[in-house]
Amino acid sequence: MEKMDIGLNPETQYVTLKVQKEIFDTVKNFLGDNVLWTYDEEKKEIIIFKKPESYTQALIEIGSKIWENVDTDAYISQERDSWEDYNRK
Repeated sequence: MEKMDIGLNPETQYVTLKVQKEIFDTVKNFLGDNVLWTYDEEKKEIIIFKKPESYTQALIEIGSKIWENVDTDAYISQERDSWEDYNRK
């Protein structure tokens, strides 16, 4: 078997993903039992990540990282100015 084998059951429409045991064990040791995965069509990649204990807390952390180096007051002012410019047209 190659490192990964993907099969489709035409009756159930379920996809079976077979992965070598060493890869599976590595992912399980690194991320634990509760993982989420998604498939990126554009990159043709499966993305696997640890399921957060709290989705709310995970979103707060992501938002904090995104806005960490942004002057939010300046950003809001810029957005409001763009609305005013749009309304003048």
